[in-house]
Amino acid sequence: MNSIALTQMSAAEAEWAKNQAARDLRTAVDALDDARASLRGLAADTTWQSDGIRAMHDALADYGRRTHVESTDTQGRVREVAGIDLS
Repeated sequence: MNSIALTQMSAAEAEWAKNQAARDLRTAVDALDDARASLRGLAADTTWQSDGIRAMHDALADYGRRTHVESTDTQGRVREVAGIDLS
């Protein structure tokens, strides 16, 4: 509502419009605060999930490295077994 419209209203109508606008703005601020709080929670949840996924990735990579080491050792044992002379 612009100031020209306010000048065409009675004082009571203008006061009512001003109070209604203030209520609507407070309602909007409350909605924005609620949304901000929800977004803050989602951001924290996303960080946790990202950290969890990163940790899982790191653990899987570590398991992969350790499995490779064990595989290499086991291949060495296979060669040792193959080299055993049974005669």
